[in-house]
Amino acid sequence: MKRRCPLFGLMVINLTLLLSSCSSFNKMAIGASSGLVYSAGMDLETQSNYDIFKSGVPGNLVLIEGLLSQSSDNLELLATLNKGYAGYAFAINETEVLNEEWGEIKTEAAKKQALFNYTRALNFGLRYLKLKKIEISDLHSKMNDPQAIAHLLDKRLSDSQSDLELVLFTAQAYAALINLQKDNISLIADLPIAKGMFDWVCMKDPKIKYGMCDIFYGAYEAGRPKMLGGNPEKGKEIFLRAIENHPHNWLIRASYMQYYLIPQNDKIGFDQQLEYLMNKQDEFNHFSIFSNSQKTDDFSWSRESSMRLFQSLALARMELMNKYQKQFF
Repeated sequence: MKRRCPLFGLMVINLTLLLSSCSSFNKMAIGASSGLVYSAGMDLETQSNYDIFKSGVPGNLVLIEGLLSQSSDNLELLATLNKGYAGYAFAINETEVLNEEWGEIKTEAAKKQALFNYTRALNFGLRYLKLKKIEISDLHSKMNDPQAIAHLLDKRLSDSQSDLELVLFTAQAYAALINLQKDNISLIADLPIAKGMFDWVCMKDPKIKYGMCDIFYGAYEAGRPKMLGGNPEKGKEIFLRAIENHPHNWLIRASYMQYYLIPQNDKIGFDQQLEYLMNKQDEFNHFSIFSNSQKTDDFSWSRESSMRLFQSLALARMELMNKYQKQFF
């Protein structure tokens, strides 16, 4: 199995040591290497070990912030930090938030960390957009017209992967901050900004990140009551269609359980998805741990290495839902 987190960490550490002794060379050296840092960050999606991701990523993000301090307008470093903090908050902090909520743990330590890391992600995203001549005030002024937000983004940004992912993860961080602070009425009013940004990205690339748009729209519809404009049945349709289109992204199934099946008290549907994911967990263990009992190339999902982190996260969420299912039904 490939283990890319340590290699990524060593690369960043070596670069940091080099720059600490050559201050006059810093900005040029960072500019030449930031593309490698961005690419290495993308490789983290192939990480199959949830615990390695949890323990390995924070230190790397701190080191990249050190690089950014030497070149504050480096778009690739800003994009890497935006994606890194948003991804960590979603994968690690929000999973721990669910454990706090479902386990009725009185502390809100995980929630505080999620809010902190999503805020970091949002701030790095807004810095990137500012360098592209898009201010947060511009987004606020157009929040009541989603097409106006799309027009602004079209005018200032390209269809490049870096621009699309930057807007995607900025929107994710924005939406998550709103969802985690539902008692903040003024913040809830900003939801159209996050949705407008999602709309722009998902119009450009509906399949970006193997169904991330579908997870957002499914949760967006299913997670709001009808009196507030939600449509749970539409959310269900989005999730089921996404499961069919992205069968190897098990995170869609876990999100379907979390955002629709549990709130709708659908025990039959929950049990079906739970059984599916538990079977996949057995396969995942066979794939990840050396054994002579089964050939790992029998698993069609194993050929899509870029989904490995999503798969490991889905299994972590599944384990929590299984642990607390007696509280749901």
